[in-house]
Amino acid sequence: MRITGGELSGLRIPTRFASHVRPSTDRVRESLFNSLQNQDLIEGAQVLDLFSGSGIMSAEFLSRGAAAVTALDRDAKNMANLKALKAMHPLLEPLSIVKGDVWKWAPEERFDLIFADPPYDMPGIQSLPDRLLTWLKPGGKLLLEHRPQLVFAQPSEQTRTYGSTTITIFVSP
Repeated sequence: MRITGGELSGLRIPTRFASHVRPSTDRVRESLFNSLQNQDLIEGAQVLDLFSGSGIMSAEFLSRGAAAVTALDRDAKNMANLKALKAMHPLLEPLSIVKGDVWKWAPEERFDLIFADPPYDMPGIQSLPDRLLTWLKPGGKLLLEHRPQLVFAQPSEQTRTYGSTTITIFVSP
């Protein structure tokens, strides 16, 4: 896997993550990040990467100018991979790695952007926006990756589908 844009474009990252991890594809990452950059949402942003798995999204955010990224995952193998990723380049230093469960963890700060890529079959996935929107600063955005057929009760700003992947964007009031 490689970082698709920003200062670290082309940097290959370790792929020793847990077997259940499903990293976002290059195509999805490029499209999503181009849209976010066109809206000037990344530069200087405080970002939360939930279900961070391989860490590729955290690295993409930092490569493209995010001020800091907090990566949350509960898998020990993913934690080790995230630590190895952070050590790869000084630009990845603002990556904070937290071992925890999204249903039990509560942040001490609010974020400009939250990217969540939960397991597509995770129980309670449709209630994630209710929980996560409270973790955003006013006007902040939640980017939730899921399978295309999933519909949320919460109003969303936009939904984009890329083959078997959909990203729904919610905005904090």
